[in-house]
This record gives sequence, structure tokens and C-alpha cells, in this order.
Amino acid sequence: MIQTVKMDTEKVFPLSLDFEGRHYTGTITPSEELGKNKMPIYFRVMLGDVFYAYLCCGDNGWKERDKEGHPPGLVQAIGNYIADYYE
Repeated sequence: MIQTVKMDTEKVFPLSLDFEGRHYTGTITPSEELGKNKMPIYFRVMLGDVFYAYLCCGDNGWKERDKEGHPPGLVQAIGNYIADYYE
């Protein structure tokens, strides 16, 4: 069973990026729980009004928490967008 993550709905931010000739928009909601670097440990990604994935950043880059098989390039692009937002 996958553990439920509490999301910080007061800190939602917009997603808008281009990847491989397609424009993506949506929202990103950070988790309430923070990691050692004071950055949220998970991010809920919505593309449009549809749930896409929970993303987290590990030693080898961004990954899906639930391993749903989304394109790794898009996962990395969204992850980089999140990292840029927090810089």
C-alpha cells in the first residue's frame, strides 16, 4: 500500500513548459513534509485538471513516486521546472 502524503495546498504554483514540441500547463502542489535541504519531499503534478504523478528528487534525478511509467524525459523536464521554481 502506498503511503498518503499530506500536500501543502496553500503553496500550489502553476506549471507551464514546453517539451518535445508540446506545451504543458497545470499545477504543482508541494508536500508538507520537507527533506534535509528544506525542500518538499514530494510534488503532486496536475496536467490541466488531470493527475499526472507524484514526483520526488533522488540521487539520480527526478522520478515518479509510484512508477507509473511516464516518459522519463518529461518527468525530468517537470522536475527541473520545480527545481528552478525553488531557486
